[in-house]
Amino acid sequence: MLKLYLILNKMSKRLILLLIIISAELLSFLGYYFSAINFIAFFAISLLAIILSLYKLEYGLWLLLTELFIGSFGYLFYFESGGLKISLRIALWLIILAVWLSKTILDWVKTKKLTIDFLKSNNFYYFLALAIFIAWGLLNGVLNKNLDSNIFQDFNNWLYLLLIFPIFSVLKNEKNLATLKLIFFTTVAWLSIKTLALFYLFSHDFGNLALGVYGWIRLNGIGEITQVQGGFNRIFMQSQIFVLIAFFILLFYLLKSVSDNRKNLLLYRSGLTLFLTAILVSFSRSFWLGLLVGGLFVWLVAIFKLKINLKHFLIFNGYIFISALASLALALLIVFFPWPTPYGGFNAANLLSDRATGISEAGASSRWQLLPPLWQKIKSAPLLGLGFGATVTYKSSDPRVLAVSPTGDYTTYAFEWGWLDVWLKLGVFGLLAYLALLIKIIYDGLKINSYFSLALATGLVILTAVNMFSPYINHPLGLTILMLSMALLNYLKPGLR
Repeated sequence: MLKLYLILNKMSKRLILLLIIISAELLSFLGYYFSAINFIAFFAISLLAIILSLYKLEYGLWLLLTELFIGSFGYLFYFESGGLKISLRIALWLIILAVWLSKTILDWVKTKKLTIDFLKSNNFYYFLALAIFIAWGLLNGVLNKNLDSNIFQDFNNWLYLLLIFPIFSVLKNEKNLATLKLIFFTTVAWLSIKTLALFYLFSHDFGNLALGVYGWIRLNGIGEITQVQGGFNRIFMQSQIFVLIAFFILLFYLLKSVSDNRKNLLLYRSGLTLFLTAILVSFSRSFWLGLLVGGLFVWLVAIFKLKINLKHFLIFNGYIFISALASLALALLIVFFPWPTPYGGFNAANLLSDRATGISEAGASSRWQLLPPLWQKIKSAPLLGLGFGATVTYKSSDPRVLAVSPTGDYTTYAFEWGWLDVWLKLGVFGLLAYLALLIKIIYDGLKINSYFSLALATGLVILTAVNMFSPYINHPLGLTILMLSMALLNYLKPGLR
């Protein structure tokens, strides 16, 4: 009876959270048409975050993480006045930091003892080394007389790392770890469902509804809807990186269940199919690379770390193969569903192979055109870098650039080549400091030797691979994966699920 109660209690919490998320998404969509709704929702959620954080800091942090897991750039709601546009993510970040700092100072005054959990972390000095080079990147950008607005826009994402302090103060007991898992998998499940719903919407003739949804997605920075072939649109959202991470966490849960000879694996296999379908229809080469690298890493861990026997290894891979086939079938079922009229007009057999191997598409072409001038800029200051706000000019094939500049000349401080971006801004020593931090955290995950810690280590390996072609490690999404992994591994014990 107790076990049944706990299961129903967890299900009810997931359902309530899911209903809240769906309500927020609907309000955001309505806010696209009625600015008053967006305005009221922004301040109502911000006020709620203040109240929750003051009552219990973790409640405010859960609200912030829920927004981050589903919100891509953080503009699900925003405040705009006189050219100033503040996202809900920035507001929540400021609130959580302010409340944490206030509570820390008050506790210091009362107890005469300053308690900052992160300072006790075994990764603190690695993190401090990275922070020093981030500060150097800011100073170096000023010394090199980079444009002030570029310096600010380039640097401000890194300020998100300050959340490491409240995150460490919250994620230090099993109850909060369980709550985080519940929030993470609920939001990721919703993100996957939303991806497939959008995939259905934009592959069928829904008339003006599709136009309205497209405008909302673009204006609020939720994602990108891009036609790959006639009648086939990729549904890409930056937050889908969490779907990719969740896929590999479930893989390790499945691996444990197979190794323990458990019979009921339907939930894990269903989750794998859902998440893999969302990753598939994102048509993100970076995510597909993450799948490949993560899969190889899981195999290595299973064989050499967990020493799985051949029978279980074959069963495990059989389940993965079945999930992959089910994902392809689900994607095709959605796109060819007969109501309303599907657009069609594409070759399903060639679609995946063309996307995986083709580099002539505008986005991929622009990325490769950027590489030579970016590399030349790095070579001009390889050791110390050129600081935040450093720009590179190159010829782009992006239609949006060509619409403004017929020659295709484009100057930017933000680059798709994530690791080269870090090298240019922080210098080679800053790049090495970042890699050393990642390697240390991955090593911690492997050393703890629980299935969940191994999944976290795999997540960071994936993040490192994805960042080669899509910048995540200098964005709040990737930085959050980094910070959560640090905090969770700092308090995990061997065998913790």
